Amino acid sequence: MNSITDKLKELEFQIELLKKRTSSLENMLKEYFPLSIDKLLKMRGFNVIRKENNLELIKEENRELLYVYLKSYYFRRVLRDVLFVKEIGPKEKELIEKKWGEVTEDYIDKIRALGILKKEKDTLVAQIPLGYMGTILEWFIGRYLEKELGLETMVDVKLRNLESGGDIDILSRIGTNLIAIECKESPPNNVPVSELKSVIGRVNFIKPDIFILLIDTTLSIKKNILDNLMWITKTKPKRLKEGVYTFGSGKFIITAKRGLLQNTAYVLNSIL
Repeated sequence: MNSITDKLKELEFQIELLKKRTSSLENMLKEYFPLSIDKLLKMRGFNVIRKENNLELIKEENRELLYVYLKSYYFRRVLRDVLFVKEIGPKEKELIEKKWGEVTEDYIDKIRALGILKKEKDTLVAQIPLGYMGTILEWFIGRYLEKELGLETMVDVKLRNLESGGDIDILSRIGTNLIAIECKESPPNNVPVSELKSVIGRVNFIKPDIFILLIDTTLSIKKNILDNLMWITKTKPKRLKEGVYTFGSGKFIITAKRGLLQNTAYVLNSIL
Protein backbone atom coordinates (compact mmCIF):
# COMPACT_ATOMS: atom_id res chain seq x y z
CA MET A 1 0.00 0.00 0.00
CA ASN A 2 2.82 2.40 0.93
CA SER A 3 4.55 1.57 -2.34
CA ILE A 4 1.46 2.62 -4.34
CA THR A 5 1.09 5.80 -2.26
CA ASP A 6 4.75 6.68 -2.80
CA LYS A 7 4.41 6.12 -6.54
CA LEU A 8 1.31 8.35 -6.68
CA LYS A 9 3.12 11.11 -4.78
CA GLU A 10 6.08 10.84 -7.15
CA LEU A 11 3.73 11.00 -10.15
CA GLU A 12 2.01 14.11 -8.73
CA PHE A 13 5.42 15.70 -8.18
CA GLN A 14 6.47 14.98 -11.78
CA ILE A 15 3.19 16.39 -13.14
CA GLU A 16 3.63 19.62 -11.15
CA LEU A 17 7.24 19.86 -12.33
CA LEU A 18 6.12 19.37 -15.95
CA LYS A 19 3.49 22.12 -15.54
CA LYS A 20 6.12 24.55 -14.26
CA ARG A 21 8.54 23.69 -17.07
CA THR A 22 5.77 24.07 -19.68
CA SER A 23 4.74 27.44 -18.22
CA SER A 24 8.37 28.60 -18.20
CA LEU A 25 8.82 27.50 -21.82
CA GLU A 26 5.64 29.33 -22.87
CA ASN A 27 6.90 32.53 -21.23
CA MET A 28 10.23 32.23 -23.04
CA LEU A 29 8.48 31.67 -26.38
CA LYS A 30 6.32 34.77 -25.88
CA GLU A 31 9.44 36.95 -26.03
CA TYR A 32 10.48 35.61 -29.43
CA PHE A 33 7.15 34.53 -30.93
CA PRO A 34 4.37 36.81 -29.65
CA LEU A 35 1.13 34.86 -29.46
CA SER A 36 -2.26 35.95 -30.78
CA ILE A 37 -5.65 34.45 -31.55
CA ASP A 38 -4.80 34.74 -35.26
CA LYS A 39 -1.67 32.61 -34.79
CA LEU A 40 -3.49 29.98 -32.74
CA LEU A 41 -6.12 29.77 -35.49
CA LYS A 42 -3.50 29.51 -38.24
CA MET A 43 -1.94 26.58 -36.39
CA ARG A 44 -5.33 24.91 -36.84
CA GLY A 45 -5.53 25.88 -40.52
CA PHE A 46 -7.98 28.80 -40.23
CA ASN A 47 -7.89 32.42 -41.35
CA VAL A 48 -10.07 35.20 -39.95
CA ILE A 49 -12.01 37.03 -42.67
CA ARG A 50 -14.26 39.08 -40.39
CA LYS A 51 -14.44 40.11 -36.76
CA GLU A 52 -16.56 42.74 -35.05
CA ASN A 53 -16.09 44.39 -31.67
CA ASN A 54 -18.75 47.07 -31.59
CA LEU A 55 -22.48 47.71 -31.65
CA GLU A 56 -23.55 49.49 -34.81
CA LEU A 57 -27.08 50.19 -33.59
CA ILE A 58 -26.04 51.61 -30.21
CA LYS A 59 -24.45 55.08 -30.14
CA GLU A 60 -20.81 54.96 -29.08
CA GLU A 61 -21.34 57.43 -26.23
CA ASN A 62 -23.96 55.10 -24.70
CA ARG A 63 -22.02 51.84 -24.86
CA GLU A 64 -20.08 52.13 -21.61
CA LEU A 65 -23.29 52.83 -19.69
CA LEU A 66 -25.00 49.93 -21.46
CA TYR A 67 -22.14 47.66 -20.38
CA VAL A 68 -22.66 48.65 -16.73
CA TYR A 69 -26.43 48.08 -16.94
CA LEU A 70 -26.02 44.68 -18.62
CA LYS A 71 -24.30 43.34 -15.51
CA SER A 72 -27.77 43.06 -14.00
CA TYR A 73 -29.61 39.88 -15.01
CA TYR A 74 -32.96 41.62 -14.52
CA PHE A 75 -31.92 44.49 -16.77
CA ARG A 76 -31.05 42.02 -19.53
CA ARG A 77 -34.44 40.29 -19.11
CA VAL A 78 -36.38 43.57 -19.15
CA LEU A 79 -34.42 44.69 -22.22
CA ARG A 80 -35.27 41.45 -24.03
CA ASP A 81 -38.96 41.75 -23.16
CA VAL A 82 -38.99 45.37 -24.34
CA LEU A 83 -37.52 44.34 -27.70
CA PHE A 84 -39.93 41.41 -27.91
CA VAL A 85 -43.00 43.60 -27.31
CA LYS A 86 -41.61 46.35 -29.63
CA GLU A 87 -44.17 48.97 -28.56
CA ILE A 88 -44.57 49.79 -24.86
CA GLY A 89 -47.85 51.30 -23.73
CA PRO A 90 -49.51 51.09 -20.26
CA LYS A 91 -50.73 47.50 -20.82
CA GLU A 92 -47.37 46.21 -22.07
CA LYS A 93 -45.55 47.94 -19.23
CA GLU A 94 -47.90 46.34 -16.70
CA LEU A 95 -47.26 42.87 -18.17
CA ILE A 96 -43.48 43.32 -17.94
CA GLU A 97 -43.82 44.63 -14.35
CA LYS A 98 -45.71 41.46 -13.39
CA LYS A 99 -42.66 39.42 -14.49
CA TRP A 100 -39.82 41.53 -13.13
CA GLY A 101 -41.33 43.66 -10.38
CA GLU A 102 -40.61 47.22 -9.29
CA VAL A 103 -37.25 47.50 -11.12
CA THR A 104 -39.12 47.50 -14.45
CA GLU A 105 -39.94 51.22 -14.58
CA ASP A 106 -36.38 52.24 -13.71
CA TYR A 107 -34.93 49.88 -16.32
CA ILE A 108 -37.33 51.05 -19.02
CA ASP A 109 -36.24 54.65 -18.28
CA LYS A 110 -32.60 53.57 -18.61
CA ILE A 111 -33.32 51.74 -21.88
CA ARG A 112 -35.00 54.88 -23.22
CA ALA A 113 -32.04 57.06 -22.14
CA LEU A 114 -29.73 54.74 -24.11
CA GLY A 115 -31.71 55.53 -27.27
CA ILE A 116 -33.08 51.99 -27.57
CA LEU A 117 -36.62 53.24 -26.96
CA LYS A 118 -38.10 56.33 -28.58
CA LYS A 119 -41.37 58.02 -27.58
CA GLU A 120 -43.96 58.25 -30.34
CA LYS A 121 -47.19 59.86 -29.08
CA ASP A 122 -48.12 57.87 -25.93
CA THR A 123 -46.05 54.81 -26.82
CA LEU A 124 -42.39 53.87 -26.45
CA VAL A 125 -41.15 52.16 -29.62
CA ALA A 126 -38.06 49.91 -29.79
CA GLN A 127 -35.43 51.20 -32.21
CA ILE A 128 -33.60 47.89 -32.59
CA PRO A 129 -35.00 44.40 -33.41
CA LEU A 130 -35.25 41.49 -30.95
CA GLY A 131 -32.65 39.57 -32.97
CA TYR A 132 -30.07 42.19 -31.98
CA MET A 133 -30.21 40.95 -28.39
CA GLY A 134 -27.79 38.17 -29.34
CA THR A 135 -25.32 40.75 -30.68
CA ILE A 136 -25.64 42.74 -27.44
CA LEU A 137 -24.90 39.65 -25.30
CA GLU A 138 -21.86 38.70 -27.39
CA TRP A 139 -20.53 42.27 -27.16
CA PHE A 140 -21.14 42.32 -23.40
CA ILE A 141 -19.26 39.07 -22.72
CA GLY A 142 -16.45 40.06 -25.10
CA ARG A 143 -16.15 43.45 -23.37
CA TYR A 144 -15.96 41.71 -19.99
CA LEU A 145 -13.18 39.40 -21.14
CA GLU A 146 -11.16 42.33 -22.50
CA LYS A 147 -11.92 45.02 -19.93
CA GLU A 148 -11.97 43.10 -16.67
CA LEU A 149 -10.00 39.91 -17.35
CA GLY A 150 -7.46 41.47 -19.73
CA LEU A 151 -7.83 38.78 -22.39
CA GLU A 152 -7.32 39.22 -26.12
CA THR A 153 -10.80 38.71 -27.56
CA MET A 154 -12.61 38.67 -30.91
CA VAL A 155 -16.39 38.91 -31.27
CA ASP A 156 -18.56 37.64 -34.15
CA VAL A 157 -15.72 35.89 -35.99
CA LYS A 158 -16.02 34.49 -39.51
CA LEU A 159 -13.41 31.90 -40.52
CA ARG A 160 -12.52 31.26 -44.15
CA ASN A 161 -11.93 27.52 -43.82
CA LEU A 162 -14.83 26.62 -41.54
CA GLU A 163 -16.47 23.68 -43.33
CA SER A 164 -19.51 23.47 -41.04
CA GLY A 165 -20.43 27.11 -41.74
CA GLY A 166 -21.63 29.72 -39.29
CA ASP A 167 -19.77 32.26 -37.21
CA ILE A 168 -17.97 31.96 -33.90
CA ASP A 169 -19.61 34.23 -31.33
CA ILE A 170 -16.46 34.84 -29.27
CA LEU A 171 -12.84 33.74 -29.51
CA SER A 172 -10.43 34.50 -26.70
CA ARG A 173 -7.03 33.36 -25.50
CA ILE A 174 -5.28 32.51 -22.24
CA GLY A 175 -1.63 31.85 -23.02
CA THR A 176 -1.58 29.15 -25.70
CA ASN A 177 -5.17 28.11 -24.89
CA LEU A 178 -7.71 29.06 -27.57
CA ILE A 179 -11.17 29.64 -26.07
CA ALA A 180 -14.39 29.52 -28.11
CA ILE A 181 -17.67 30.75 -26.61
CA GLU A 182 -21.16 30.26 -28.02
CA CYS A 183 -23.73 32.68 -26.56
CA LYS A 184 -27.46 31.97 -26.26
CA GLU A 185 -29.63 34.78 -24.91
CA SER A 186 -33.03 33.16 -25.53
CA PRO A 187 -34.68 30.69 -23.09
CA PRO A 188 -33.34 27.10 -23.24
CA ASN A 189 -36.63 25.88 -24.75
CA ASN A 190 -35.82 28.00 -27.82
CA VAL A 191 -32.53 26.17 -28.50
CA PRO A 192 -33.36 23.18 -30.75
CA VAL A 193 -31.33 19.97 -31.01
CA SER A 194 -30.37 20.86 -34.60
CA GLU A 195 -28.76 24.10 -33.41
CA LEU A 196 -26.84 22.32 -30.65
CA LYS A 197 -25.59 19.73 -33.16
CA SER A 198 -24.40 22.52 -35.45
CA VAL A 199 -22.56 24.22 -32.57
CA ILE A 200 -20.85 20.99 -31.49
CA GLY A 201 -19.94 20.32 -35.12
CA ARG A 202 -18.11 23.66 -35.35
CA VAL A 203 -16.37 23.05 -32.03
CA ASN A 204 -15.16 19.61 -33.09
CA PHE A 205 -13.86 21.06 -36.35
CA ILE A 206 -12.03 24.05 -34.86
CA LYS A 207 -10.77 22.12 -31.82
CA PRO A 208 -10.38 24.97 -29.33
CA ASP A 209 -8.63 24.11 -26.08
CA ILE A 210 -11.65 25.38 -24.16
CA PHE A 211 -15.28 25.61 -25.30
CA ILE A 212 -18.01 27.37 -23.33
CA LEU A 213 -21.71 27.21 -24.14
CA LEU A 214 -23.05 30.31 -22.37
CA ILE A 215 -26.81 30.48 -21.82
CA ASP A 216 -28.19 33.66 -20.25
CA THR A 217 -30.93 32.08 -18.17
CA THR A 218 -31.72 31.06 -14.60
CA LEU A 219 -34.27 28.49 -15.82
CA SER A 220 -33.57 24.76 -15.70
CA ILE A 221 -31.49 23.56 -18.66
CA LYS A 222 -31.69 19.85 -17.90
CA LYS A 223 -34.22 18.76 -20.50
CA ASN A 224 -33.45 21.02 -23.45
CA ILE A 225 -29.69 21.49 -23.04
CA LEU A 226 -28.08 18.90 -20.77
CA ASP A 227 -30.08 15.90 -21.97
CA ASN A 228 -29.72 16.90 -25.62
CA LEU A 229 -25.97 17.44 -25.27
CA MET A 230 -25.64 14.02 -23.66
CA TRP A 231 -27.48 12.52 -26.64
CA ILE A 232 -25.30 14.42 -29.16
CA THR A 233 -21.89 13.97 -27.51
CA LYS A 234 -22.48 10.65 -25.68
CA THR A 235 -21.05 12.37 -22.59
CA LYS A 236 -23.10 12.98 -19.46
CA PRO A 237 -22.78 16.61 -18.26
CA LYS A 238 -21.43 16.97 -14.73
CA ARG A 239 -22.40 19.80 -12.39
CA LEU A 240 -19.34 21.65 -11.06
CA LYS A 241 -21.26 24.31 -9.13
CA GLU A 242 -24.54 26.19 -9.36
CA GLY A 243 -24.82 27.36 -12.97
CA VAL A 244 -21.65 25.61 -14.23
CA TYR A 245 -21.39 22.19 -15.89
CA THR A 246 -18.78 20.27 -17.84
CA PHE A 247 -19.47 17.72 -20.59
CA GLY A 248 -16.05 16.43 -21.50
CA SER A 249 -12.47 17.61 -21.39
CA GLY A 250 -12.32 21.39 -21.80
CA LYS A 251 -16.06 21.75 -22.54
CA PHE A 252 -18.31 23.77 -20.24
CA ILE A 253 -21.87 25.04 -19.95
CA ILE A 254 -22.52 28.29 -18.10
CA THR A 255 -25.87 29.77 -17.07
CA ALA A 256 -26.82 32.96 -15.19
CA LYS A 257 -27.52 31.11 -11.93
CA ARG A 258 -25.28 32.74 -9.29
CA GLY A 259 -24.18 35.28 -11.91
CA LEU A 260 -23.24 34.97 -15.57
CA LEU A 261 -19.94 36.85 -15.25
CA GLN A 262 -19.03 35.13 -11.98
CA ASN A 263 -19.53 31.72 -13.58
CA THR A 264 -17.48 32.75 -16.62
CA ALA A 265 -14.65 33.87 -14.34
CA TYR A 266 -14.89 30.59 -12.40
CA VAL A 267 -14.33 28.53 -15.55
CA LEU A 268 -11.52 30.72 -16.88
CA ASN A 269 -9.78 30.80 -13.50
CA SER A 270 -9.77 27.01 -13.55
CA ILE A 271 -7.68 27.23 -16.73
CA LEU A 272 -5.25 29.62 -15.06
